[in-house]
Amino acid sequence: MKPINLYWCRGRGRSDQNQQNFGDYLSAQLVEIFSGREVVYAPIDKAEMIAVGSVLGREKKAKQWGFPRRLHIWGTGSGNSDDVFSGRHHYHAVRGLKCKGQIQGLKTQPVVGDPGLLSPWVINKPSGKKISVGLIPHFSHHNTPEIAALLSAIPNSRIINVFSPVKQVLEEIASCDFVLSSSLHGLIVADSYHVPNMWLTLQRDPAWEFKFKDYYSSFGLFDREPVTAQEIYSGPAWSVEPYMADYHRPGLEAMQHGLISAFPSF
Repeated sequence: MKPINLYWCRGRGRSDQNQQNFGDYLSAQLVEIFSGREVVYAPIDKAEMIAVGSVLGREKKAKQWGFPRRLHIWGTGSGNSDDVFSGRHHYHAVRGLKCKGQIQGLKTQPVVGDPGLLSPWVINKPSGKKISVGLIPHFSHHNTPEIAALLSAIPNSRIINVFSPVKQVLEEIASCDFVLSSSLHGLIVADSYHVPNMWLTLQRDPAWEFKFKDYYSSFGLFDREPVTAQEIYSGPAWSVEPYMADYHRPGLEAMQHGLISAFPSF
């Protein structure tokens, strides 16, 4: 059986294994599990499929000999509120309702959800030692003063490095009692293991926030707002308890099974 040519964002990880963002590299592991086939990286002009990540904007470059090609799209998201996408592709799933609304001329109705919600199919939730509060900075937030201040301000917190191997990151997130993350896939993986979590931002930015709000729209949660780092370490004593009490992800199990059922066969 021939391998699946999958595109994902490799970033600096293409030349440095210590710079492989787990959320992007999770894509290949999930596709391999649910296809039962080997998965190989392919540039977008040679790819058959895209899955995890805010990479739907790459569909514009899916061409052969200058002519548009069709991709199999499974759970991919948009990273820009102004984007418009072609409906020519095979849309099996997209990350959220906001992204779905950006696709013109959809011929079929894709399911909604991010494949990162299927992380428990990669590794089971461990039963061992717990991390009280997992602090997951986006890779661009590593070594910032704000993250250092949060680590000092939040008792029993520990940083989870998104550049660690995929299965290690999944295991660490699944071991948390609570997750605070500026990495979108830190939040998605936490949800997949039913770990209460909160969206963190270092500073408000509507353009950056679109992909988070797109993800939350898949649960019908349209009022989600992040907590800022400054609110945590500059205000009154901050606690995870109110966020844990308010935590809910309606329809999660149905979404997980919908994603599995929608996995492309080609």
